[in-house]
Amino acid sequence: SRLCNSARIPHPICTPMKPEIYAIDFGTSNSLLAAASKEELFSPIALDPDAKDPTILRSVLFFPDPSRCHFGEAAIREYVAQDMEGRLLRSIKKFLPMRSFLGTFVNDRALYLEDIIATYLGEMRRRANAKLDCEVTSVLLGRPARFSADDAEDVFAEGRLRTAAERAGFKRVEF
Repeated sequence: SRLCNSARIPHPICTPMKPEIYAIDFGTSNSLLAAASKEELFSPIALDPDAKDPTILRSVLFFPDPSRCHFGEAAIREYVAQDMEGRLLRSIKKFLPMRSFLGTFVNDRALYLEDIIATYLGEMRRRANAKLDCEVTSVLLGRPARFSADDAEDVFAEGRLRTAAERAGFKRVEF
């Protein structure tokens, strides 16, 4: 952060920059988030304090019950600690183009794929907002060149990912 001689007079040189947009690489195995404003590119944000590289959040969720969820390394640690009882979800991105995959159950609670991904993206957003002390509602989401060789399935997958991002609190979603 930038330092000022006077904390009472805001000045562009001494006011910490706030990001305007997040760039998220939502991967099948791992994900990461960077931030940018018109003036500055931020280093990748450390989202997983338990990871060897904290800027990489493994794309893993663990629901010990329908009301709680753990993410990344904590998801795996908690899954093992719970004697592998509960619902461990990984590689969720690969289901985006599959119309036949609607979601899954955690106990008797149905979770749609868009809601599962929204939970994950929302956690990424929440952690980044907390680290940067701001509220970012715009995102640039990375996507594969093709989710599917079928054009209709590709469009369908992108639509599902857009819905998930919007449910995660992003008001402006770009790919």
